[in-house]
Amino acid sequence: MPTCKECANYKEIDETKGDCFGHEVAADMDSSECPTNAFQSKQE
Repeated sequence: MPTCKECANYKEIDETKGDCFGHEVAADMDSSECPTNAFQSKQE
């Protein structure tokens, strides 16, 4: 399962956490636990 840090909506705060639409989330949190249900894979 992908993690929050792999999401296009994730904005890194530091190594361990980031911001997702105003919610502070752990970088390694499972995307299925996304507080906004807005996971989108980053397009590399």
